[in-house]
Amino acid sequence: MARTLSLVLFFFLGLWPASWVAPVSRFRGISGVSDDRLYAQTATFYEGKTVRIILGAGGGYDFWARLLARYIPKYIPGNPNFIVQNMPGAGSVIATNYLYNVAKPDGLSVGMPNQRVYMGEFVGSKEVQFQMRKFHWIGSPDRNPSILYIRADTPFKSIEDVRNAKVPPKCGDTGWESASVVLALEEVLGAKFDVVVGYQDANSVDLAVVRGEVVCRFLGLTAHFSREPFITWHAKGFDQHLLQTGQKRDGRAPDVPAVFELMDQYKTPEMSRQAVQVLTAGEEFGHPMMAPPGTPADRVKILREAYARALRDPELLAQAQKGRWVVEPVAGEELQGLAERIMNQPLQVVEQVKRIMKVNQ
Repeated sequence: MARTLSLVLFFFLGLWPASWVAPVSRFRGISGVSDDRLYAQTATFYEGKTVRIILGAGGGYDFWARLLARYIPKYIPGNPNFIVQNMPGAGSVIATNYLYNVAKPDGLSVGMPNQRVYMGEFVGSKEVQFQMRKFHWIGSPDRNPSILYIRADTPFKSIEDVRNAKVPPKCGDTGWESASVVLALEEVLGAKFDVVVGYQDANSVDLAVVRGEVVCRFLGLTAHFSREPFITWHAKGFDQHLLQTGQKRDGRAPDVPAVFELMDQYKTPEMSRQAVQVLTAGEEFGHPMMAPPGTPADRVKILREAYARALRDPELLAQAQKGRWVVEPVAGEELQGLAERIMNQPLQVVEQVKRIMKVNQ
């Protein structure tokens, strides 16, 4: 009997792939036979497949989506193809609703929304049909503080000028969520702006500024200092800057006051300061990528690890540097915690944010 079992075991070992008998760990946190089986299953799954990046915003989001689409496949077993599918509108709410409700949670669809897309859910917008905490966050290439620019030919040279204006300057944006900080400035600094929303994408807002339909816009600081038309604008003195987000000034805009120092100057009440912390938390998301709820855990892990490795790729880093982008990767797990923290606020803060954004008024 023992001899028979030995022969049977020998027979199966002779046929069994050697890598399954003595697997090499390829994934951190998973060990033993399951490592190699996971690798083999994932390689089989992704081979010959196409992964869609559902892109809800333009500008820097477009840059990162297309750059990552070139380099992430190198680090996924099976080397799938990545494509970018633009789905602009409503401050990325359309794209995020699609990712949450329509896209299959199979590891073949991920999204890249505006960093402030969480605001719609936070204030209970009826257009929002997603929950931030239920997404599987993959990562971000950076943190993305924002800056408020305005045409230089307007009379507004500072926030104090806006505070004293009889007719407020008119800013443009794609949706209320992405315009949330500008809306808050009346409450927290006494600086009122009229906000026009509904533009199809970020480029449309910039064109509206050139045409004079609106005169100001709030956007990511890195994009503003790294791409056209802003590089040409700065060379010609077309625009100037009123404020930036963050606790302190960014080195790329050392002469532009930070919103938190302005709140100190104007003695903003504590509750309003907490509301601004929620409103500006989006910059911690940077240019995020996430997968739909229900995406299998092994595929989330593969995507997160491939994303992180892509952001260490020398060729990608060279392309980012050429485009004047600062690469400071944020792990998916950190973004997951950030989504939990932002969406779990005291009722008083929620109501304050709703009041600032004039929800239900």
